[in-house]
Amino acid sequence: MNTPETTINLQYQLSTGSWIDCDDRADEFLARCAACESMTREQVLLALDSGKTLRNAPADWYSNCRYEPAPRPAVEIDLVKCSCGCMVPKNLVMNTSTGSSCTDCYDRMSN
Repeated sequence: MNTPETTINLQYQLSTGSWIDCDDRADEFLARCAACESMTREQVLLALDSGKTLRNAPADWYSNCRYEPAPRPAVEIDLVKCSCGCMVPKNLVMNTSTGSSCTDCYDRMSN
């Protein structure tokens, strides 16, 4: 659960669909979520800790709060050199009658 030692960033959604940090307004948005979801503050914190997105107002589709998602680890992509000379991810290599090819060079090499 969110404790003073951990820094979990509460965010709210804008009408554009983007998320913005609540910063100093976090208590306000937690209270809104509690009222809108008919929960106690502790229940709201537990729900947010479990990864749920909660409503902070009933009127608008974008009236949501969440904890900022953890950054995703970088994925290493294996690149290979095709017969056409292009470097592409291994899963995008195409076979042609004259060797391997990227998707851009496939039509030219399959003749």
